[in-house]
Amino acid sequence: MARSKNLDWLFYVCRDKRNHCINDFLLYRTNYTATFELIASCRSNACTSSNEKKHDSTGRIKRSMQLLCLGDIALADQLPACKPWTVPGALAPNDDMQIIFNWEFPIGGTVNSKPRARGMRFMAHPDSVAVIKSWAPGLVTLANNHILDAGEDGLAQTICSLQKAGFNTVGAGMTADEVKRPLIWETKEGRLAIINWVFAETHPDWMAIPGPNCWPGSDSARLIIQDLKREADWVMVVVHWSDELFPYPMPKDRELARQLSGMGADIVIGHHPHVVRGMEVFGPCPVFYSLGNFYFAERRNSDGEWILKGAPRNREGLGVQFTFRRGRDPEYRLLSFWNNKRETLPDPFHRASRRMKTVSSAFHRYQGDTYVSWYQKERARFDKWDSRWHFGLLRRGVVDSVRRLILKIQE
Repeated sequence: MARSKNLDWLFYVCRDKRNHCINDFLLYRTNYTATFELIASCRSNACTSSNEKKHDSTGRIKRSMQLLCLGDIALADQLPACKPWTVPGALAPNDDMQIIFNWEFPIGGTVNSKPRARGMRFMAHPDSVAVIKSWAPGLVTLANNHILDAGEDGLAQTICSLQKAGFNTVGAGMTADEVKRPLIWETKEGRLAIINWVFAETHPDWMAIPGPNCWPGSDSARLIIQDLKREADWVMVVVHWSDELFPYPMPKDRELARQLSGMGADIVIGHHPHVVRGMEVFGPCPVFYSLGNFYFAERRNSDGEWILKGAPRNREGLGVQFTFRRGRDPEYRLLSFWNNKRETLPDPFHRASRRMKTVSSAFHRYQGDTYVSWYQKERARFDKWDSRWHFGLLRRGVVDSVRRLILKIQE
């Protein structure tokens, strides 16, 4: 595109060195700042707006099949004074346009007395679903490490509450068949199959029934995905995996993502790390290693110590809005959100998409064993310095950090 002095924007197309996909970047310039918004479309040479209006043969506006993928949502049992949330992404949920997200904490009245292998147990407030009522109809993934924190009754109440509000659930159930059952979403454009797994490293109630859908291993996963490919136009794999807070995926995550693409997955979406991670494309399959948190409640214990509190990086939430058209690979664009304590709003600074872009640059530079070596060095530095800064001082704030220091000195 020719550049003019009167233009306040510049559009360019950048092809990555592996030619896996075309990344379209829109650089919007103001007098003082420049912000980036990544608009990516898989195997497409042009930016495609997900809100573009198309017409059928009768001249009527034809709605495309759209799915907005969001990160973790955790509403604690002490529900803050949250007003009902507006629908993110300017969507109007209906049979053709829906939202999918991970519901982290179960709804229940009593905490599961059985301790988790690692970490605390949490519950959501019984009225928490009312906060997202306007998002229905929608889709919810439940295969995570907290879904049995309120026991079997809590899982049953969670599924019932979400379904009663208009959400279809996947990734957990009361019987073995329900646990493993995929979700099929069908529109005039085609059928999307969604399978949801939780991995052992997140410390779920492993293989419990009732419970979450646990990762069955690569051989079984391949058969499941291949079966879904025969009955659906696209297969989305939603995984609750990996470790927390570190912005880069473990080497085995990248290898598994490559395998999932080879098995036939068209999209891979990651949850659990609670920070935005990068993305890469294997063949036609975009892999988003972590969308971060969309909303995560904050809570103190009886001594005033924080047991749930987000650092600035935990407040960044990535949204990926997919458009599906019959006979074509899914197209997508990115949205950035910011968790503002009681609600999550669109982020004008695009911190989540910028974070994703920064982290993703490492994937082009490091592959295989070179990534393993680089990852180990970055992880060691993170554990020694970055984690203390980003998820210590910045998470607690200056006042709490000084108070902790004084108490430690007094001891």
